Amino acid sequence: MLGGVLLPALLLKLLSGICLGLVFLIFYKGTGDTFVFFEYAVKYSKMISNEPDRFIKFFFKNITDDPFLSSQPRVVAFIKLASLITFISFNNYWIASIYFSLISFLGFFNFASMVASAYPEYKWHIAVSFLFFPSVVFWSSGFIKESIVMPAMLIITGYFFSWIFEKRKIKILHVGITILMCGVVFFIKFYYAAVLIPVLIALGITKYLSRMAEIKTSMQVTVFFTSLLSLFIVVSFLNPYLSINTFLQSIYQNNVATVLLSSHGKMIHFYNLTPTISSFVINFPAALFAGLFRPLIFEAKNVFMITTGLENACLLILSFYVFFNLKRNKRKTDILILTSIVFYIVFLSSLLAFSSPNLGTLARYKIGFLPFFICLLLLYSPFEKIIKRFNKPH
Repeated sequence: MLGGVLLPALLLKLLSGICLGLVFLIFYKGTGDTFVFFEYAVKYSKMISNEPDRFIKFFFKNITDDPFLSSQPRVVAFIKLASLITFISFNNYWIASIYFSLISFLGFFNFASMVASAYPEYKWHIAVSFLFFPSVVFWSSGFIKESIVMPAMLIITGYFFSWIFEKRKIKILHVGITILMCGVVFFIKFYYAAVLIPVLIALGITKYLSRMAEIKTSMQVTVFFTSLLSLFIVVSFLNPYLSINTFLQSIYQNNVATVLLSSHGKMIHFYNLTPTISSFVINFPAALFAGLFRPLIFEAKNVFMITTGLENACLLILSFYVFFNLKRNKRKTDILILTSIVFYIVFLSSLLAFSSPNLGTLARYKIGFLPFFICLLLLYSPFEKIIKRFNKPH
């Protein structure tokens, strides 16, 4: 379905991975996560051939002599995978970047092709959102966590989509891959997993009950949110560390740590934020707006934020258009899919804004929901008319 854009999308992805490294090398003098992670990956990559026993202990038992890694379990999870890719890249940053970008592309293209095959009328919306939107492509390429986490998330979502809506047979291999990818996302980007996995499970439960009990479409949304709430309650009882109070405390601590480390950066300032439900509810509108649309163009301080600011300005204008034209839009959509996507976008965007109030960092982290948000806006925008006019024979 998207075979015609495969080559340009692949080239753009590989080029973006190289550009990410060049930007951090030239403008940031070789600093930043990408090169820090690479140095760690090289260290443990060399152990594979020189000290295999130490590498096995590191890989399976998290045994490391590095104080920083000992206190950063999510970094450790990423370095484990990165060291394997670095090993087959001959410890060369640029070759490893290409591998990372290729892995990311395969995940994105497979998901986009799967959804486009199910909804061929939306193939260009999907292609633009997942394969060509600048921030989506750039921040999911090269030697960074998102190049591994995003394809893992899309593999999980793709399998759930095929099981729930296309009614494909559930195969043991696919279940195993899904569980493995859930582990990758959970251990490297916990917040992404904390939102995505419950939403998909609640979506599956709702669809199953709808077919078994013939629940009307109007009631499916209620069943979805009831399932979602039940999941959160059950998980909080099974694991005290995932209770609502502990979860809010974790977000608050991340917020405080980010503020302390980002004194010179553009920040999201919340009103007397405390680790309580009432405080988070009061600050929710500010977090949601920041997660979706900041940094704004006048807040830009560097090349990344300028680009992101321009994109956010376009998304903000498009959001206003969609909001004020919803009643006129006669497009028929699956209310259950729409509800789950909107909840995922709203919840994850606000969660990321609360936990990572640095606007520069947020511009990168929002990749977790950004392609879905763009696709949703394009779906209810004049984009389709533009495509039809472009394809109209002259």
